[in-house]
Amino acid sequence: MTPLIVFIGFLGAGKTTFLRGLLPQLNTAGLEPQVILNDYQNARVDAFTLRDRVESVVPISGNCVCCGSRDEMFDALAAAQLNPKSVMLMEANGTADAAQLIDLLSCDLRAVRYALPWQLAVVDAQRWQRREEYNELEALQLKTATHLYLSHTNNHDAARDDQVMTAVSELNPAATWVSLETFASEVIQLAADASKLPPRVLRSLDNSVHDHGHDHNHAHDQHLVTHHFASMELPLPDGWDRSELEAFLQALPPEVIRAKGLVRLAGQQDEYTVFDYLGADRRITLRSYTATPHVASLFLAIGPHLPREAIQASLSRLTHSSSATDTGTL
Repeated sequence: MTPLIVFIGFLGAGKTTFLRGLLPQLNTAGLEPQVILNDYQNARVDAFTLRDRVESVVPISGNCVCCGSRDEMFDALAAAQLNPKSVMLMEANGTADAAQLIDLLSCDLRAVRYALPWQLAVVDAQRWQRREEYNELEALQLKTATHLYLSHTNNHDAARDDQVMTAVSELNPAATWVSLETFASEVIQLAADASKLPPRVLRSLDNSVHDHGHDHNHAHDQHLVTHHFASMELPLPDGWDRSELEAFLQALPPEVIRAKGLVRLAGQQDEYTVFDYLGADRRITLRSYTATPHVASLFLAIGPHLPREAIQASLSRLTHSSSATDTGTL
């Protein structure tokens, strides 16, 4: 049996950052982790940032793997080349329905090669339950978690951390709080014990498909009602200054909860910059990579009812302004 770990957390909570720190520890222990990344529009951006830490990263763009992209998820699980050292790590997008996803992975025969899933919920200490109409979705994501990790703890006092941990533990008292190091140790131990686990016992194929399809379609409708998120993708021109990129991101409308992408900035020859923007506090993170991505420079935005035309117009104005400056015209 291959361990299966699912990472859940609201948009910008820090799931990919946690993964980025976990992978080297699993590699050092002799394990061979594989990753499935699910995200709006273009999951290849985050996949690009993990390429130097894991041999297999499968990006699944578009719908949540708990609903519209579930067949792609099962195709990726079925196609994985597994061995006794394998560990499968799956990051769901920031608005996934955790209960539906865990139900899928626990009850569908297409996941029969994997142990019953663990769920690590990444909890954003700074923004926990400060998401207005999305507070309910954020809370629901944690109720099926086996493990909890508190992220973004550097920008406020310890009292806030304690307050969030107490509230989350009341929602899910059975889950275990972990650090990156303790969770890595637990996964390593799980992998060592995986060969001793009994085979999965699932329903017959006919009953499984029929029953599950009915239940999931019903819950999928509820999931779509829960969060009306949209996403958009735009190409970016290479050659911007860092200040131009930051100005574009800071000017994004409040409907943009999360934005990210990659671009080659001015002066970068063999490097690309991957950027991440959180709309709640307008925080921008930039990271440089020397590897060549499998995707052209692009911008991704996620949020409810995105003003697409306004974002496109802002990008066009900045691109035109940058081009005019480069040619010495106004």
